[in-house]
Amino acid sequence: MKKIILPLVWFAIFLAPSKSNAQSLEAGKIIVDGYYGFGNLYNAVFESLASSSGLNITNRFVGPIGVRGEYLISEKVGFGLDLGYSSASMNYNETITSYNYDNNGVPTMATTDTYNYSVKSSKIGAMVTFNYHFVESDKFDAYFVTGLGYGNRTTTYASTYAGYVPLSTSSLFPIAARIGFGMRYFFTQNIGANLGLGLGQGGLVNIGITAKF
Repeated sequence: MKKIILPLVWFAIFLAPSKSNAQSLEAGKIIVDGYYGFGNLYNAVFESLASSSGLNITNRFVGPIGVRGEYLISEKVGFGLDLGYSSASMNYNETITSYNYDNNGVPTMATTDTYNYSVKSSKIGAMVTFNYHFVESDKFDAYFVTGLGYGNRTTTYASTYAGYVPLSTSSLFPIAARIGFGMRYFFTQNIGANLGLGLGQGGLVNIGITAKF
């Protein structure tokens, strides 16, 4: 992860202007970010289980992925909404051999069956955000962000094993939150790229495309 974060930070520092005379932000503007994040915690856990179990486990994951919008009430302060989704899953097959025995306890026939086991965990979240912009220029924008809202994680367990009853669980505390900071660089007056670093919904790092209206 450090190999990803450090180059992005240096890239952001390189883009940051030494002066901020002209501003890209003003009250009444709406900014929309689409992003893809890195740092899927549940996928990391599943990969760790796969490497330590010795089983032939297949892992898949999506995100964190999301979209966030911000309405600027001034050139420094904005309120917004962040919608995010992430998922991770693992599945593996287990082969079980059963034997039939005669009256003397001698095995007479073997039956081999293969069963599939799977676990999938997905989370959807929606939170209100508060942004404080501490750097603004005609092309560059940097801000602190905090967010809090609703986030529910659903985890399902399934198997083709005879008699297995599928199980599904949800978050005990359905909360979505984030704290960190973000940056945007505008290639044109209305289109740019974004970078976010922080903890919570959206992953440790997220990057994407920005539109300003």
